[in-house]
This record gives sequence, C-alpha cells and structure tokens, in this order.
Amino acid sequence: MTTARDESRQSWIPILSAPIRRTIKPPSTVTQNRFIQDVSRSCSCHWYHFLGTYTALAFLEAGYTVKGTARSAAKAADWINHFPQFKTSYQSAVVADFVAPGAFDDAVRGCDIIAHVASPNNPKIEDNERDCLLPAINGTRSLLASTKLEPRIRSVVFTSTLATVVETAKLGSIPGKVYNENDWNSSTYEQAKASTDFSFTYGASKTLAERAFWDFIETEKPTWAGSAILPCAVFDAPIQPLSSLADLNRSVSFLWQIASGKFKDGLSLAQRHTFYVSARDVALANLRAAEREQARNGRYIVVGGNFTSDELVDIIYRRFPALKDNLPPLNKPDALVKGSQTQFDVSKIEKDLKIQWMPFEQVVVDAIGGVIELDKKLKQT
Repeated sequence: MTTARDESRQSWIPILSAPIRRTIKPPSTVTQNRFIQDVSRSCSCHWYHFLGTYTALAFLEAGYTVKGTARSAAKAADWINHFPQFKTSYQSAVVADFVAPGAFDDAVRGCDIIAHVASPNNPKIEDNERDCLLPAINGTRSLLASTKLEPRIRSVVFTSTLATVVETAKLGSIPGKVYNENDWNSSTYEQAKASTDFSFTYGASKTLAERAFWDFIETEKPTWAGSAILPCAVFDAPIQPLSSLADLNRSVSFLWQIASGKFKDGLSLAQRHTFYVSARDVALANLRAAEREQARNGRYIVVGGNFTSDELVDIIYRRFPALKDNLPPLNKPDALVKGSQTQFDVSKIEKDLKIQWMPFEQVVVDAIGGVIELDKKLKQT
C-alpha cells in the first residue's frame, strides 16, 4: 500500500499549525501489498488517550469502522463528541479493568484487526507491581486470551516501546552501539518491582508485556499474525479530549514545560538529548503493520530521529517568538553530546512499512502550536 501526500489538513486535526502530509486511501481502493483483503472493521484498544486517538483516527481515515475501548461509557461518548465526523464509523466497548478475566471479550467481537496501544505510563504511582507491572502484563494477556473467541481476527499489532530494546539509563553506555530489533531490555520483574525509578519500571513492564505477546504467539499458535512497534518519545499536537493542560501526555508535556518556562534556568544533561517520532508516524506504522504481509511476526523500532535541547529551544525561539523569554539558555556542548549518543537502526521499518519520518521541526511546531490552541480553547470554556 502506498500513501499519497498533499498539502491538505486531515479533518481530525484542525489545530495543527503545519500542513498534514498524509491522506490514507480507504481499503476499497487499496489492493497492493495487502495482507488482509476483506477487512471491514478494526479494534483500537483504549483509544481515549494521546496515541490511542491518533491510531484510531488513522484507521478511520483509511476507511475502517473502528471499535474503541474506554474505561467508561462517558469517556467513549466524550471521544466521539470530539470527532463527530466519524460517528457512523465508530463503536465503543467499555473496559473498566484491563486485567479482569474476559475484560476484552466484547471489545474484540466482530473485529478483524486489533491495535493494542494501552499501557500505564503515569509516574505518580504508589505501587510498582499493582499500578504498572500487573496492568501492563496481565492486561496484554487478557486481551490475547479474548482473541480466541473471535475467529475473524487476522492481525494484532502490539504497541510496545523503545525501552524494550534497551534500558533508558544505559543509552550511550556503549560508544558506537547501534541497536536493532534483536536487542532486548534485560530488566527483570523483581528489579522493576523494587525500583524507585519509574522509567526503569515502565520499561520493564512494557518489556515483560511484549514478551508475553510473543510467548502467546509461540505457544498458542493463533490464526492471526502478530507484530510489534517500538516507538521512542512520541510528540505531536494533543488532539484527544482534554479538560486541562495537566492531562497532557508525558512527552508533549515535556515540550510544553520547556516552552512555558519551567526549565528557564536550564536543563539537566539527561534532558538535553533524546529521540523523537511523530504520533502520526506511529499511527501509520500501526495501520501498515496490520495490513502488510511482510509485517507478519515483525518487530519494528520506530524512531524518527534524535535531537538536542539546543535544537528544540532554537525551533521554539524562531517559530514562537512570544515564548522566547520562557526558554532556557543554549548548551553549546549539545552538538558533541548528540554525535556520541546511542543510535537505532530503522532500516527494517523503512523497508517493510515504507515510513517516511516527519521532520523534527514540523513535529515541534505542531505540538507546541496544538497546546497553545488547546489552552485558548480551555480558557474559553
């Protein structure tokens, strides 16, 4: 399947400051490289949050009917009220407790594709095991068990994370190391349970959940094909329903904290270099992994590129001059820091899924511009 590019905005992202580059053809007009030839419905699990929203909308824009899960009927209604243009292509299923037996039985019923994008990512947890490890691992197992009840399912895409490849704290520890999909985070359950570092615990929870995903495929031999996508920090405009900027997802919140003055006195070394990918690229990876035969049993690193705080600050300074007094000072050594950092091989996803990465400047402009517009809207209500 190929993706046409034009300068029009997609209808579901009205607040972006830069043109959207993608228009995805509906299934009825796409026949090349299709794994699923007769798909009429997809299930995007827990679509209410940031990445879930982008993923659900990618399928909807491609012409699918989507059944999305939310923790309550009120949240499901709130989501479709946010995107009324898709009301006729939307169904919902309430999954109040991911780990409850049979929690996803109704959600998967009638679905051809499952895009599993839900996992706890809130550093304000009280108990590592209860609030992070068990929901991630057992929630995945619960969903996989439910797939046995629906023979229509042809593809399951598991959104994992780059942290399943290597622990965040180890980034840059091996000079010149280039990671690929054969690498794995070596953290154990007991280490994650005892850790006081949320990033470590989160990475371990996603690693163990992804291991459970592949173990299920190996032992249960399901009729559906599985694939996993492993994104780094995901940035983009906040288009999901939000009632406060305090509810922004972690990555976009970090950008906004820089733009709004929280780090005006400077960033720590750990905050001065990271990797990025657009939520639209991750959503497109979900869609193509579900559709393409070459993605069967594939594991894909999803990294659009790397950046330094100097590059980020410079973009905000140039594109949002009203925010320039909020910005931290530049750190000239960043150029050296960037060149010595860990790298990730993305040749596999570029070859199999034909992803063309959105430039970092456009991602930042869309994300910051989106937050500004959201803030204005919230203040008017």
